[in-house]
Amino acid sequence: MTTTPGESMLRVRPIIFTSAFEATLTQFHTLGLSCLENDGDWAQFDSGNGKIGVFREAPELNHIELAFELRDAAIFVRRTLADGTAAELADTVTGPGAQVTAPDGFSFELTASEDLSLPRPAESQPTGSRLTVVQTWCTPHPEEANAVLANIGAKPVRELPGGGALFRAKNGGLVATARGEGSGVVLGFMYEGELSTLAARLAAAGVSAAVDGDVLEVNTPDGGRLAVAAGQES
Repeated sequence: MTTTPGESMLRVRPIIFTSAFEATLTQFHTLGLSCLENDGDWAQFDSGNGKIGVFREAPELNHIELAFELRDAAIFVRRTLADGTAAELADTVTGPGAQVTAPDGFSFELTASEDLSLPRPAESQPTGSRLTVVQTWCTPHPEEANAVLANIGAKPVRELPGGGALFRAKNGGLVATARGEGSGVVLGFMYEGELSTLAARLAAAGVSAAVDGDVLEVNTPDGGRLAVAAGQES
């Protein structure tokens, strides 16, 4: 995507639909994320490097959706189409924005936002969070997914095994692609610090978590798993 300064805003903001709404919010507080809003059925968190949205949902509908924030939906759609990826203006689940559709039919939403802030260093964040939000797009066609992410303005960081890749969103967060039998989304984090310290904090709050090498595995309140990887994006 060819852009001029100030027009390429893109922020990672996966959305969790969960029946364990309150417990999920508590877990994110414990991890160190800052709650930006909570109306009882929708909440939004900021790690300082990427955001996460949480919707209350029925147990049978628990899932995670790939999602982003952007600045100007009309400019975004025009440029994404010009770069060869299907995009259209759309009313997303959290407001006006755009929808992008990959060649295999997988689609995701991007909501317009006036928050143009850039990622903050851990020491300047209100909660002291050292977490970067990472959403992983699992797909049988990672090469196509890589092209889609490049066309929406995500910046390549490095290649990953199996044809996947890691991308950076200018205004916060990382998005990865990974080969899978079907399309789906996995939420994770990257942590700048000692995982044992984070594990101890979670354990003190009654959250089940275990360190396995350079990954901290956390049980989520709705029966899922959350991986926190040690290291930095570059």
